[in-house]
Formats: sequence, C-alpha cells, structure tokens
Amino acid sequence: MKPISTLLSPIALALWLTFALISCGGGGSSDSSATSDDTNSSTTQSTGTVGILLTDKPADPDIFLSINATIEQVELLGPDGEESVVLYADAPQTVDLLRLRNESIPFTFRDDVPVGRYCKIRLTLSDLELVLVDDTPDDLTDNETYHPNLPGNGNLDLLVRGCFTVDEGNVITVQVDMDAGNSIHIVENNRGYNFRPVVFVDVLEEGFESKLVRLRGEIGEVMPEENALLLCDALPVQESNNMECVEVRLGDDSAFFDNLNYTGTPRPLSELLVETMVGQQITVIGKPDHHVASSTSVRIPPGHLPSPGECRLWEEGVPPGRQSAPGDCEELEDDVTDDTVLVDHEGVVGERYHPLMEVDALVVELGEFLQLEGSVNRDSDTSGFAMTVSVGDVFVADTLLEVVHQMGESGVNGTRVVSKSGDLLTPLDILVPRQVQVDGVVDSSAAVETLNAALVIIDTESDDEGSDESGQITGSVVSAGTNGFVLAPTTDTVCGVTTTDLQVTLAEDVSIITVVITDSVSEITQGGTIQAGQSVGVDGSCSTEGYLAEIVAIVDDQRDL
Repeated sequence: MKPISTLLSPIALALWLTFALISCGGGGSSDSSATSDDTNSSTTQSTGTVGILLTDKPADPDIFLSINATIEQVELLGPDGEESVVLYADAPQTVDLLRLRNESIPFTFRDDVPVGRYCKIRLTLSDLELVLVDDTPDDLTDNETYHPNLPGNGNLDLLVRGCFTVDEGNVITVQVDMDAGNSIHIVENNRGYNFRPVVFVDVLEEGFESKLVRLRGEIGEVMPEENALLLCDALPVQESNNMECVEVRLGDDSAFFDNLNYTGTPRPLSELLVETMVGQQITVIGKPDHHVASSTSVRIPPGHLPSPGECRLWEEGVPPGRQSAPGDCEELEDDVTDDTVLVDHEGVVGERYHPLMEVDALVVELGEFLQLEGSVNRDSDTSGFAMTVSVGDVFVADTLLEVVHQMGESGVNGTRVVSKSGDLLTPLDILVPRQVQVDGVVDSSAAVETLNAALVIIDTESDDEGSDESGQITGSVVSAGTNGFVLAPTTDTVCGVTTTDLQVTLAEDVSIITVVITDSVSEITQGGTIQAGQSVGVDGSCSTEGYLAEIVAIVDDQRDL
C-alpha cells in the first residue's frame, strides 16, 4: 500500500475542471447530465483553513484553583462586520484556563473558510466559573465557586491588528490568549469578582513567539526519509472530511519517551519511524510553525464520485465523463501517478490527510504520562529537583515530589527543559520559587514520591509572582504623558506603600489594549491611547520610581448600570 503522502500527487489543476460536451442528438444521456453537474459546480467558492489555539496568562494560583470558561461559538467577521464564518458551533466546550498557562491547545480548525480578508474573531461565552482555593486541598468537593456576570451578553469581539487574508489552500493559525490574570478583579471589600475581558489575538507568523502546543492523536504515516510523521485525529476540525492531521518534524532537539513498551524512559527517535508505529496513540509537545504548506485543491464535480466502497483514478486534463471507471481501492492505490489522484466516495483521499498544522517536536510520549504543575521547592542540579505540587493527576496539592532528570544513551536526548515558548534551557535554570509544569512517570521503586520526568516547562515570568513587588492594579488616569501616566488606584496601598497618586511608567515593550463594553458585546482592540479620565487595569511591577507597566487595559464601559 502506498503512503498517504503519495495519494495526492502534485497536480497543477486549474481552479475548476470544466468541459463542453457537444451532443448531436440532444438526448438525456449520462454525458449530458455530467455537463449539467459541471455547470452547477462552477460556482463553488475557493477556500482556505483557519485554526484557533487557546492559551492563557495565569491568574493568581493562591486565589483560584480553576477558571472554567464555557465557549459556545467562535466566528470570523470580515472588514465590514456583516459577513461571518462560523468556526465552532457544536456543543459548548468548557476549558480550564489555568491549565493553559504554559502551553496552548487547538480549540477549532475549519478548512472550508471562503478566501478573503478577516478582521475580527467573535468568541461567545455562556459561563465563567471561578473555583476558589480553600484550606482542604485534598478535598475538591467543597470549594467555593463564583460566576461573575459576563459583560456584552457574553460576546467578545477580538479585533486582529491589521486583519489577515485567507488565500486558497493556505492555513492561518491564530493564538487567542485569554488573559484571566488581568480579566478578573476582586470587587471592593472582597464582595465578589468582576470579569472585564482582556484578550490578546496574534496570527502565527515569522517573528511571533507563540507558546508550545500540546497535541494527541494517532500516527497515520511515518516518513523516515524526512525524519517526520503524520499525526491524525489531532485537531478539532469542523464540518470536514479532513483527517485532522499534523506534520510532526523530529530534529536534534526532539526526545521520545516510551511508557508502553518500557517504563517512560528515553528511546531513539528511529523507534518512532517504523511502520509498526502506524495506528499508535501519542502525545506531542512542540513549537507550531507559522508556515504550513498550501494544499492543491482538486474538485470533483457532483455525480462523478464512485459508489461507497469503490475508488477511481482522476486524471488531470481529462473531462469528467471520460475519467477511468471505478474499481477496487487497494488495487488502484498502486496505480497513482504524478498526473492522477485517488478518489473515493467522499472525495480525494490524499486531501483528507493534508496537514493543517506543522509542529517541531520537543517531546513525543507513547503511553500514559502524568502532567503536574507546581513550584520549585529545591533548586535543581543535573540529577533532579524537588517541587511542591499545586495541580495534577494522582498527587494532591501540597505534595512534596522528587523529580528526576532522565539521561538518554549516546545520541538519545533525555528530559527536555524548556521555556513556555519552547526555548531549550538547562536543569540549572530550575530555581526556587519558579513555577513549573512537568510530564513524567511515577517511579514506584523509589523510597519517596518520585517522578521520572520527560518534560519540564519553566515559567520564567513567575519569579516575582505573589510578592509585593508585582501585581495588578486598577484605577482612573489622572494625567497622561508620552512615557507614562499618573493613576488614582482603587486600592489605598500599592507596592506596600499608601498612595493616592501613583506614577506609572510604560515598559519599552508594553502591551496596550482597549476594551469597549456595551450591553450586546465587548469589543477588544489591540492598542489604544491613554488619556486622563479613563478607567484602566495595569499589570506590571514596582520600581524605585513608582510602577512599571507591562500591560495596560483601557476600559470604556458604556452600559447603563
């Protein structure tokens, strides 16, 4: 049987296959009906693919155990905001945003998005559940929950800076950062919580540093010559025959861990790239590529697909009525050439396996691996470190856990230590009190609670979290200048000092967004101008001169409250 990648040959077809059949008799023959089908199908619209990755900038783990956002629908809107394309409208999905602090997950992909320019993503939430931390971490049944009101009727309109264009056959991937840390604010006197959406939208492109992505799927094909494999059933694709495939590239930085045939130990990458691995379920953590190869669209006119259970070879430049007769699929697979593609009852077979995403793998896991989060309790050396678990499988919160760095044999990578964007770090970067996320396997032979690690993700931004030297503040702008502004904070104490007017300096790479809230929608735009009288939320750190702002959210609440 031929590999999946050869079933769609490089055919340079025109946008549509048409033909004119001249009939002297004018009767209703099968050829005449094919002509009618071709005429009707010529109006088919050219399409591309748009995918949404979800991630989150963390909220305070000392306050929230979970932040569960229920998403009902995701839409694309054009420049005028009138025409829309629904990317997701299935059963509502609930996502714990706190589990996305170190990586992103694919939420929805759609591969029949009409070509054109799109400027806005509309995200519709039906609920937001805040699960609060309590003093019984081993009992999660009695935690207090809070459901803040959703402004704008739950509709979040996310404006994409500069818009983006969907071309025929290409793939656009958008990272949506649901910044829960800056979206949720404690109401004065601790009477509850307000939700004021802060969301960042970025199209994956060259120069943009996206978070790691985590995928789980089935190996559909191994490509040892290309040092790659095809991971299918890995993306939530809407209304499509696509097999939801991702091309996973293996390189010098990749590591493979096997907990199915071994005990979660590092193994040579070559063991992944054998035919016996096809059909195996694996987990891949890696860096998404901003560029995905375009697909060559081959459209088959209605009425020319073979019957269920049969296939046919479709040849370039040959009128539909003169294509070869249907036959046995397995036999025809061996006859595919550079000028033909294999077609079954659902369409071109190879197109369904065209990857909608490409990922440079850092870690590949075969079998079950635990995923834990927590803080470093003892600095790491080359052999391992200690962590205090906050969230994870098997272990309850506050468990002290020994984490072992696994060493591979010669030429085999061991435990990968990386940043949230996938930059390789060293074990010596694992320091108290940094937040970490660890994938690994329990060592049942150890005398103390021990995890043999496959992956350690370090949140290098967490060094000062929870101290008086950082945090989020809200208030109104008293006056604004080129490099900063004076803020009247809603709290009496900032950075441990009682203050009424706080000098806020803008960091060199400050991110500014503008949130306009009405009764029907919350519109979030990247950028904005800070002016006196505005209500703002600021995230940053204390400095000797006041407060250094890294994120500023300008809030214009136009509701009648």
